[in-house]
Amino acid sequence: MDFNVLSTQNWSRAFNVWIEDIQVVCHPVVAAPQDIQHSLLRKIRTLVRYPSLVVMLFFTLHCTRPQAVPVTPLSEPAEPTEDSKEPVGGQVYAETGEASWYGGADGFAGRETASGEPFNPQELTCAHRTLPFGTRVEVRSLATNRKVILRVNDRGPFVKGRMLDVSEKAAHALGMQGVGTARVRIKSVDAQGRPAPLDADVLRGNPYTIQVAALRDPGNIQRLSQELLKVVGPVNLQEAQTKGGVTVKRVRVGSFDRLEDAQRTAEEIALLLKGRGLDPFITREH
Repeated sequence: MDFNVLSTQNWSRAFNVWIEDIQVVCHPVVAAPQDIQHSLLRKIRTLVRYPSLVVMLFFTLHCTRPQAVPVTPLSEPAEPTEDSKEPVGGQVYAETGEASWYGGADGFAGRETASGEPFNPQELTCAHRTLPFGTRVEVRSLATNRKVILRVNDRGPFVKGRMLDVSEKAAHALGMQGVGTARVRIKSVDAQGRPAPLDADVLRGNPYTIQVAALRDPGNIQRLSQELLKVVGPVNLQEAQTKGGVTVKRVRVGSFDRLEDAQRTAEEIALLLKGRGLDPFITREH
């Protein structure tokens, strides 16, 4: 039978025979029918036998080659949520807010802190309004993602909108020394830096109080004290010095074991003094 190049049927048959050769290339050759042994089709079968070996070898290698699996770069474990950080027996303290630093040329170096120890700007310490003295906190800058463990040894900051005052050395570690302030996230930790709850016994022995103002004029101090006495109760005056070395009186009221009670009273005082530029906030008696 002659091979007609214009016949699609002949080309289809030739293709099928070529595929058959790929499938049986490693087996003994079966004699082709008599009608195609001396045709062009038989010649094609002979010519494609060796290319078919190459195609079959390539196909085998391709199918058996291990597939590449994309590898995800190793990274640090995801930061756990605050709920997962709660140790057995207590709640980890966590807070986010604005931090500032002190201890440069402000004159605080060497002064006595609220805890009684001299302030050293080159130690990793901080001031917080309510955390017990000696509490260790991990402070993380949300701007630089740097973190450092600090020890609370002072009270403050006594500026509206501020949550934490850190030492000069801590400010350098957090990358906030040049800008002055930074938004930070703090959490209570132990000496090894592991999340830890606050000491409940220490908290019970140091009630909350409300600082209404820090004034230096004796007349203003007396008028405010009398007004608060009628509404809230006895007033406690605590002497302190500002950054500029000015002596002031911190006007404080109340003694609360529960933070909720202190917050409610602070709101009442803020409403009473609305429009006078005063910002009552909660701190500790010691």
